[in-house]
Amino acid sequence: MTALLHAYENAEKMGLVDNQDSNSTLLLPLYHTNLKSNGMNIIHASLSKDGTLIKADFVPNGEFIVFPVTQDSIARSGKNPPSHPLVDKISYLSPLGGELHTLYKNTFRQWLAYDNPEQVQQFLETIQNFLVKKDMLQELTSAIFGKTLVSVDDFVINFKELSDKGKQSDKKVDLSSVFLTFSVEEFIGYKNMSVTEYKALHQAYIDYVESLDLPRGICNISGEEQQLTTKHRGLMGNAKLISVSNNIETYKGRFSSGEDIIKIGYRTSEKIHLMLKYLLENTNSHKWLGGQQNLINWFSDDIENKTNLDFTSPFGIDFDEQESEQAVVSIANKVISDSFIRGEVAFSNSSKYYIAIVDKASNGRISLKFFRELESSKLLDNLEFWQTSNQWEYYDQQYSKMRLRVPSMRQMIAAAYGIERNGMLEVDNDNFQKDQFQKLVISLIDGQRVPANITKSLESNVKNRLHYQKTWKQLLFVTLGLLHNRNGEELKPMLDKQNMNRSYLFGRLLAIFDRLESAAFNKNDDKRVTNAQKFWTSYTNHPASTMQILLEKTKYYERTLLQSKPGLKVKLEREKEEVINAISTNYLDSKELNRSLDYHFIFGYYAEEKFIYSKTINESEE
Repeated sequence: MTALLHAYENAEKMGLVDNQDSNSTLLLPLYHTNLKSNGMNIIHASLSKDGTLIKADFVPNGEFIVFPVTQDSIARSGKNPPSHPLVDKISYLSPLGGELHTLYKNTFRQWLAYDNPEQVQQFLETIQNFLVKKDMLQELTSAIFGKTLVSVDDFVINFKELSDKGKQSDKKVDLSSVFLTFSVEEFIGYKNMSVTEYKALHQAYIDYVESLDLPRGICNISGEEQQLTTKHRGLMGNAKLISVSNNIETYKGRFSSGEDIIKIGYRTSEKIHLMLKYLLENTNSHKWLGGQQNLINWFSDDIENKTNLDFTSPFGIDFDEQESEQAVVSIANKVISDSFIRGEVAFSNSSKYYIAIVDKASNGRISLKFFRELESSKLLDNLEFWQTSNQWEYYDQQYSKMRLRVPSMRQMIAAAYGIERNGMLEVDNDNFQKDQFQKLVISLIDGQRVPANITKSLESNVKNRLHYQKTWKQLLFVTLGLLHNRNGEELKPMLDKQNMNRSYLFGRLLAIFDRLESAAFNKNDDKRVTNAQKFWTSYTNHPASTMQILLEKTKYYERTLLQSKPGLKVKLEREKEEVINAISTNYLDSKELNRSLDYHFIFGYYAEEKFIYSKTINESEE
């Protein structure tokens, strides 16, 4: 709560609050909210200074409006929900709304009676002059529907719609739940001013709210004397971050009422919730983790998170590539750039970094699953540790070369727990997947390795190659990246002929068996499964005995290869003899000879396969 409060206050100092000149998400002013148009849920009425309607139309799809709210109206419910003070549904603004209209008039008039700045008062009175007209709704509907209007039945509008082919059809729309917002044309000089954009109006409402005679006290979060509140904004629908349990046994015996647990100022509550709302809506500062779970993150001196930090996506280093102009600061949702790790960032090393995971636990409650605050310099250290611990090479088709990359968190979870389906790895249990995301994020932020449950699962999965016929490369990449740097050992992509680890040697031999057979295939028969792949699981569980089976089964392919690619045959034979001799020398009399292989085997397999495919093979050999 304190971190969000300070973030909002820092944003105020930076001029980010109510800054509608920015292309990014709007950080709302206090006691205001926004609403996104779907093309038919908001009407914008343009008025002259005397309140005459000039034009009206539906707000274009995707645009936002901003308007003031009260403590009661921001999360209203019930038979006659409280009214917003200015912009609201037409059922509140029109006399046809009955009790709802009465609520609206009372709320609006109370603000009008406040000592507002003269220009703001004139703006409010202009809107009032339009609303008090008896034929207000008729004017509005005529301006919107024009000659197509047929009839108005309370809030239901019947009209004709003309298709692209010139055919007319009967249509109707219920305006009772449609919001109505306003602008006054040439209000300040020649400038039109709307409720959404008029900052002086916003500030006047803030001053009005804070002048109200409401219970006051010391806010336990800010330490300031403020109006106190027990009603807090809903986020992610009406789900609340702060709420009092309906079950009195959760506090009875320690407190006389749920409200006694903590005292929170209305201004403080607004700053906290508006900051969290902004972070959840800003593309750069939030990442969906599945279900209703979201990760949010920001820096004390980069609240907009222009660095666009996204832990869940892959990131890596390529020291040969020139950085692009947009490598660091981007409004697009892209992966961490190379320059980020090198320190060319939109924040300073002395700044603070904040990260949280929030989950909509139910329709009424938001759960805070995780929160951390740390120095940005420590964050960079932990990012570099994560990168060096988990990166592996992959072939970048765009640049036609091998590059280093860290698997994304989604790739990690899918490789560890996914089932191959329709050519993809899918994790069916959404709640389980959310938990794994949380564990991975915590591990990265705290400078820890990938959780052991994921690496153990990868060790098991990589022994079952036939389960991953279309996703084997993904599983292989993730496994190599996450297991190459363990127990103080660094396993590299290049072949290490000095490595006498039993599993590593058997992995090398498996690659040789695999290549002996696949090289003898017709090039158009690339989907054929080799005996090495068929016996993969048996080989990794009982390598010595399965090796004898593969030696027999590859003899035919050795003879075929001798005729078609003699150079390659010689190289593979030389490699096979070298590995078998190393196994015999070091493990022939060992009880471990036929025991199950550990994760080293996949590194031996990968390195040997890479060596076999290397350019030391002449084109004539292939």
